[in-house]
Amino acid sequence: MDYRRLGMTMRVFVFCMVSLIFCSLSAADAKPYTVEEGKLGGSLYKIAIPQKWNKKLILNAHGGRPEKLPLSAEFQIEKTHNEVLLKEGWMIAETSYRRNGLIIQDAIDDLKTLYDFIAKKYGKPARSYILGGSMGGQIVVKIAEEKKDRFDGVLAVGAALLCEDNDPSECEDKANLNKHTFQPTIPILFYSNLNELTEVQEYVAKTEKTKANSALWISTRRGHCNINYLEEEKALRALFNWAENGKKPADEKVLIDVRRTDSKARHDKGRVYGTVHSINVYGSVIVDISRTDLEKAGITQDSYFSVGFKDKKFKIFLGYSYSDVKEGEWVSFLTAGDYLMVARNWENAQKTLGCNAGDEIFIEKLPEPEKTK
Repeated sequence: MDYRRLGMTMRVFVFCMVSLIFCSLSAADAKPYTVEEGKLGGSLYKIAIPQKWNKKLILNAHGGRPEKLPLSAEFQIEKTHNEVLLKEGWMIAETSYRRNGLIIQDAIDDLKTLYDFIAKKYGKPARSYILGGSMGGQIVVKIAEEKKDRFDGVLAVGAALLCEDNDPSECEDKANLNKHTFQPTIPILFYSNLNELTEVQEYVAKTEKTKANSALWISTRRGHCNINYLEEEKALRALFNWAENGKKPADEKVLIDVRRTDSKARHDKGRVYGTVHSINVYGSVIVDISRTDLEKAGITQDSYFSVGFKDKKFKIFLGYSYSDVKEGEWVSFLTAGDYLMVARNWENAQKTLGCNAGDEIFIEKLPEPEKTK
């Protein structure tokens, strides 16, 4: 037997097996998309590009952000509708806009600039849509009222139809609704929480003559843009079907309730400890604490409790959205994905608490007031 040849054969075999395992692991870790980020004019942009583009595009029109925040073009991919659509070949992109604050017309121009940049670099999309939330909902409605050009349809989530440019006072001026034409040239699917229907319903009512291009879905959940990714995906697919096949969705109540069973929160001596899942651009803290965890702790809706990190502790209200408390006050609410959001109205909760993603914060029920004899 030629042991030298046998040894060489074994070495080659081992090398091939190691290479195969390494390639398999690399393939498993590889994402089916790449991300491009950069600056375009005065705004930042982020584009998620699938491995094989189906020539369809979604642009995100984000909501209003405090002027003092740094510009950011950021959208979550993992465990969202974005991840699902990227696997199907959709391209997804977002612009920071050129500035923060209440911004409408410049934001519209920045979205068009981003579309044109993508069309020039990657080729003109066969279909393109915009998803806008809050102020972004106002922005996409304005785009839908323009002459049909770049976009085929818009999804307006919790649309703040009373907001115009940089004058916050106009957001409370109902006459401001008259600045709309109420004649959308492309489909608008509105999707609003139960407590934010007045202006949207008024808009839809004023489009009776052209109602072919407006539809309204209502979430029976309270809050502001409090829609989970399953609901958002369902709404987007209804919009795609409408724009591409002419099948307008019926006005209806659409709710996909999510109650998590995978919470890793731990209960110890009256406190609930949860890991910071993520922190959004407003400095609000999303914590791995579910509705079930709150119920176990005896914390009920519309009540106060304590939230803390290390030696810091604050009194916080369990409501439905930021506006449930005065400016600067602490508020919390359960997201549509069944995570606890810890926030301050128009302030940065993360900076005040001093926590970061991965840290463990705690909540606890406030002691019952002593009864007077």
